[in-house]
Amino acid sequence: MRELLDDDLAELYPVRQTEEDLRLAKMRERLFAQPRPRRVPRWVGVAAAAVAVLLIAGVVVFVRPVKQETQVATMPVAPATSLLEAAAMLEVSAEPLGRFRHVRYQSWVTATTGDLGTAGWGATQFEWQTDVYLPVEKGQNPVSHTRLTGNHRPVAGVQKTAELLERQEDQQGPELWTTLCTHTPCHEVNLLMPLSGDAKFKLQSAKTTLTSPYTTNQEKAALYRQLATDPAVRWENGTVSMEGGMTTLRIDPATGEVAGFSDRDPYPPTGTHVPPDIVTLEVSITYGWTDQRPS
Repeated sequence: MRELLDDDLAELYPVRQTEEDLRLAKMRERLFAQPRPRRVPRWVGVAAAAVAVLLIAGVVVFVRPVKQETQVATMPVAPATSLLEAAAMLEVSAEPLGRFRHVRYQSWVTATTGDLGTAGWGATQFEWQTDVYLPVEKGQNPVSHTRLTGNHRPVAGVQKTAELLERQEDQQGPELWTTLCTHTPCHEVNLLMPLSGDAKFKLQSAKTTLTSPYTTNQEKAALYRQLATDPAVRWENGTVSMEGGMTTLRIDPATGEVAGFSDRDPYPPTGTHVPPDIVTLEVSITYGWTDQRPS
């Protein structure tokens, strides 16, 4: 019934469409004629964002350079059989195990009485002990003490122990190194001096540097390698010597450290008080770490 009424009204009162109405109708037709875009659920965007984060993190992990582990050198198990192997041991020695590096020198110094070749000639060795405490921290002062231990031993000839001991007490002990250091870090100045080219003095020129408490293990290792380039330098179970040399070095094959040395004059000058076969200075060296030191 309503549809019939609408048709009758449309015939009686026709509505004229304006140009504006026609334009809007065409726009409406085009609008609804286009396919309706598919609505994407909200959760899809969240999931995509999460996947992107994971992918980015994965790429970062993948392209990041692989972290190289620090090459930790290990101490060789077998004892050193050459200066080169001893140098390698020194370079991988342990880190500081205390606040102070404690180096002890046990020195046997030969003293003589009378003239060589006479009935009153005699030689006796007296023991000196030198303790050095070298701080690990910078700006600290090293401490060194030298004293007579009271020990002595006969060498040859007539023994006038009391007379020789009194003479020793007036001295300050053997001069084991020449560098003066008042505050750490200390540097051994003899490293700047070249080794002697004379076989008689070559090991003696290296001795002061190698036995100094201020020479680092790396510097000792470099000096070992320098000595090893000379075919005249001999190694025998840790004893380093040269034909006709006045100094013999002792190196601990287990650690590579200088364990001591001995001096003698193979070509004594005229009027000497010590024959060429007698050691004038013999030193043993030990190393350790401590957190305490004497004042």
